[in-house]
This record gives sequence, structure tokens and C-alpha cells, in this order.
Amino acid sequence: MAEFEFALAAFAPHSFDVMTDRQLILEAVQQMPEQASAQEILDELLLLNDVKKRLAKSERGERGIPHEKVVKMLDSWIAW
Repeated sequence: MAEFEFALAAFAPHSFDVMTDRQLILEAVQQMPEQASAQEILDELLLLNDVKKRLAKSERGERGIPHEKVVKMLDSWIAW
């Protein structure tokens, strides 16, 4: 799955503000490899949607997960 998460990386944060949902979806799908399965495409689109919602929440000043907690979470997920 990690090989497909690059589609999200191609979007600058401001893209979420100026592109419609349809444009974001089309761009993400076009950037995925031809052999991407329907499930991989759906997973990527769900990730894209979640990031968009969380960026909007952050821009409204709503609190998210504190940085320190995120660092601890990442440390538990990543094997150095």
C-alpha cells in the first residue's frame, strides 16, 4: 500500500482549498499506477478525504492530537 500513498504527497496544502473534491479525486487517481486495484484506489481516496477534513479542522483552529502524543504514536509504529 505504501507505494500508492505518493498520490497524496503530490498535493500542496493550498491545493485542498482551490481544487474541488472532484478535481482532487481525478488528480489522485491519475497519479496512481495503471495496475492499482479498486481497493487501493478507494484506500487512497479515503486517506485524501481524511487529510482534507483534518486540514480544514486545523485551519478553523480546532485542536487535534498534541505533537508529543503523535511522536509517541509514531515511535510505537516505526521500527528503527
